[in-house]
Amino acid sequence: MKIFDFICQDYQIILLDDLAILEKASEIHADLRIRGLPIQTEDILIAATAIVKGFIVVSNDSDLSRINELNLENWLPN
Repeated sequence: MKIFDFICQDYQIILLDDLAILEKASEIHADLRIRGLPIQTEDILIAATAIVKGFIVVSNDSDLSRINELNLENWLPN
């Protein structure tokens, strides 16, 4: 528990108890399903969290590029 407390001092911890994140995840899931472009639930939750909190997601995961509202950056050289 001391390690967790130490980490919490340096990093923002986000819990999935935020209704706005769960609602955004549902919207993303429905949109992707309608468009025939499903992705993993974990990716949807990461994207929903980033959208609601105004974060930038840094990833090389091409699945995340399917999410319209997501501010996504890939820092790997092309």
